[in-house]
Amino acid sequence: MRCILLTSCTCSAFSELPFSTQLNTWTEGASVHLPVPGSLDGILTTSWFRGHDAQPAALIFSPEGLPGPAHTGREMLGTQGSLVIRNVTAQDSGSYTVVLETSRGRRSATEQIHVKNSFPLPQLKTFPDAFQGVIQTELNYSVILQWMVIMNPEPVVSWTLNGVPCGIGERLFIRRLSMEQLGTYMCTATNSKEQLVSAPVTISLPTIVQPTEPQPMEPDPTLSLSGGAAISLIVAGILGAGVLFGGLCFTIIQSLRYFHPSPPALGNIHSAPMRH
Repeated sequence: MRCILLTSCTCSAFSELPFSTQLNTWTEGASVHLPVPGSLDGILTTSWFRGHDAQPAALIFSPEGLPGPAHTGREMLGTQGSLVIRNVTAQDSGSYTVVLETSRGRRSATEQIHVKNSFPLPQLKTFPDAFQGVIQTELNYSVILQWMVIMNPEPVVSWTLNGVPCGIGERLFIRRLSMEQLGTYMCTATNSKEQLVSAPVTISLPTIVQPTEPQPMEPDPTLSLSGGAAISLIVAGILGAGVLFGGLCFTIIQSLRYFHPSPPALGNIHSAPMRH
């Protein structure tokens, strides 16, 4: 019967009611009272949810007044269906939605609260490392979040994702990150003496850096020539090449003369006298 009523509550269409638009700020340890809109008559049942959407996993109290998956043990129903949260922590900050069954149909309203930290929040050990409370990683990669504060007696450690419970134990191991697991994680450790809440850690996809336009390259001023200077350089190069070629030809001719001397003149040849 409980599942049937919950399905009816979350799947049926309902109209939104104006609620408090002011963000109420509280200090850790206080008790918060979230009333039902007082202008309605004929309220039959009320149910409370964590967040803007009335999803089954975010149910705090069902229409029958039974605790739901998002109940932390510190919430209780007040007079006329209101919600009371005792000993609030920074983890309780966010939106709360009430769904009302009235004689005129189903209605809903949402209110936001903010709880200020009274002391520095414990930091989580993460893999990959978080930078300013943010882990940027790709889908299908592994992510590890670990509670590091030693408490006596041993605490009960629980985890939330965007305010919705998502695990228990000192270590939260995400084996293959999916789109549904992106968001803000917080850890709560509770024992018989105290309750500690970690600093939030947000898991997101890497930021895509847009490519920049290539900058035009300026020519080297020491190597760039134009106009008369360029013509002079070309002429000097041609003259230098001509001088080099002429010197090479002269050297070759001199070498040929040295190794191949000219034959003697005929007038200088004396024949030996003939003997009779």
